[in-house]
Amino acid sequence: MNEYEVKGKRKRRGHRMIRLSLQVAVAGALFFRDKIQADFTTIVAQSRLFIGIALLGIGVLLFQSDKYCDGNPSTYAACTRPSTYYYYPWWAIVLVILGSFSIVLWFLRKHN
Repeated sequence: MNEYEVKGKRKRRGHRMIRLSLQVAVAGALFFRDKIQADFTTIVAQSRLFIGIALLGIGVLLFQSDKYCDGNPSTYAACTRPSTYYYYPWWAIVLVILGSFSIVLWFLRKHN
């Protein structure tokens, strides 16, 4: 085997690896597209459930009380207005809602 034959085999192997990688990527993309379509169909069919989960999660995480005091009447004037929950940023609320959706989707898929 001479030097040119070895280089030719390496070039052909590189093209095969690229082609195989592209085929695997396309197959993976088609697989995930089908899964997303099935999940979207489930969300549309159970839309009232998912809207209720979203509203409940947003309502709980955005809840703020009027006043929070320890009950000591001598310091009642010094009461501040904190929330009974932490002040959650918008992205944390979105993550909680998406996590709730994924749990409900898993549960619905498991029982169908």
